[in-house]
Amino acid sequence: MNLSNPAAWGPAFIPVIALIGALVHIARSSDRSSRRRLEIALLWGLVVALGVGEVVTAGSHFFAPAATAAQIGFPAGNPFQWEVACANLTFAVLGIACYWQRGAFWTATVAGYLVYFWGCGVGHIVQYVQNDNTAPYNWGPLVPVVFIVPAVLAVLLVALHRSERAPAHHPEHAATPA
Repeated sequence: MNLSNPAAWGPAFIPVIALIGALVHIARSSDRSSRRRLEIALLWGLVVALGVGEVVTAGSHFFAPAATAAQIGFPAGNPFQWEVACANLTFAVLGIACYWQRGAFWTATVAGYLVYFWGCGVGHIVQYVQNDNTAPYNWGPLVPVVFIVPAVLAVLLVALHRSERAPAHHPEHAATPA
């Protein structure tokens, strides 16, 4: 694994952009509630880390298939890339649609993304173990990204659902000290 190869770090750039965007958005928000901070963080994760990230990934498989296959450590011209590109594009559409759709749509998107990416992650590990595939997009920073980003989105989603079910705190109803 050559971590000095900038291509190895490509999959980490868009989630970092999403994190920075979320932090700036939260800092500028007038609503400082936990629920709103969770909603903003999850929105940036869904739309940018997932949606935009998968647009880029789909584009690489559609428009630069030979180079992308080489980055994964697979032979060029493999028909898997068309199918993977379509799956990436599907999650891109779902992630970006989260800007307008909320609630159960977010839950379904996160669940599907978790299954898809963790399945891909297991595939990358298998390729490394069985075939010593240390290509930049098979092994390296990509592996934690495919496990961590969906897990973070799932944790944020669960926390958001819990915050929505929690009773609102009303200071005017608090007991006054004696």
